[in-house]
Amino acid sequence: MLPLEGMQVLDLSQMLPGGLCSQILADLGADVIKIENPRGGDGFRNAPPLIGANGSFFHILNRNKKSMTLNIKSAEGKDIFLSMAAHTDVIVENARPGTMEQMGLAYEDVQSLNPKVIYCSLTGFGQTGPYRQRPAHDINILAISGILDLLGEKGRPPIVPAIMISGAGGGGINAAMGILAALLRRERTGRGQYLDVSILDGLSPFLALMMSEYFACKEVPVRGESRLGGGHACYNIYETGDGKFLAIGCLETKFWKELCSCLNREDLREDLMAPLPRQTEMISELKVIFLQKTRDEWMMILGQYDICFSPVNSLLEALEDPQIKHRGLWFQGSHNADGEIPQQAFPVKFSQDQPELRIPPPLLGEHTKEILKTLGYDESTIEILRANGVV
Repeated sequence: MLPLEGMQVLDLSQMLPGGLCSQILADLGADVIKIENPRGGDGFRNAPPLIGANGSFFHILNRNKKSMTLNIKSAEGKDIFLSMAAHTDVIVENARPGTMEQMGLAYEDVQSLNPKVIYCSLTGFGQTGPYRQRPAHDINILAISGILDLLGEKGRPPIVPAIMISGAGGGGINAAMGILAALLRRERTGRGQYLDVSILDGLSPFLALMMSEYFACKEVPVRGESRLGGGHACYNIYETGDGKFLAIGCLETKFWKELCSCLNREDLREDLMAPLPRQTEMISELKVIFLQKTRDEWMMILGQYDICFSPVNSLLEALEDPQIKHRGLWFQGSHNADGEIPQQAFPVKFSQDQPELRIPPPLLGEHTKEILKTLGYDESTIEILRANGVV
């Protein structure tokens, strides 16, 4: 039995943070009903590249969910939503602050009907503060947090990360964690609650080490010069003779000394925490050494020592990496309309009842009629609702 079996989630969200959050809940067994606009649904459905009729990213984020088309801006649509909300366990929405209040679908509106509901609002900056109404994407929130200024090489501009750190790490995962905690509290108290989840707030753990050092030393870290940001020889990326790269992470003395022995540079053993000028010299010296052999040759040599090292894999190489393959992190699922679709595995391995792909990502409105019938609507009424653009 999956841990959230018997729980219902109404998911009004779009984009990565909300989609990831509700997929986590769906993977854990919740009955997630994805509420979509009848005029096109989730924006990721049409975002290229397409696999079949839907975007590849839509397939990544929407397994184990049902899709219901519903125009919640219409009077009838609002009534239908509230009738569902009166008996649901969780609601997830990512509208700008104030939007749900304007439609009469805010936490207070639902809570008066359903005191046990867990209502999660997931936004870039939260429900309070000067930025609460500001639109933002991943790069903007990273920039405000202070993270983006730390990413890149010494003397060069910040990089543009190709991955969505904010949406996934700061948003979707934290929202799911908060919902799970609220559900556990409800089991103990019988009461639901409102969750204000800010993606910006969720980035704080990523900065914990750098912020702790700043508070202790009152020195602002400089891009490319910090211990974990490219300023130390022991924790860096080195190009090899075939144009590929190795990541070295020998932060501890025992690993650094092993690396020095491996490279036949015993003279560097005591320089692990040397000042920045010496670190710059050592980085230059190690760059010359690593260019003398191919990456595969270095992998064989470094593997004979107790060293933190790894290849810098391309996506293709990552998919073929033996550890990633062994853990089954990425796989192809079967979709009844779109064929083979990419899937990410649930990231936690359970000894009992492992979350997995149970039903493929839904077609737009695939379960609308089924859900309306459970609410007592007959075929003729459903057809009228469809004709009027309510569903």
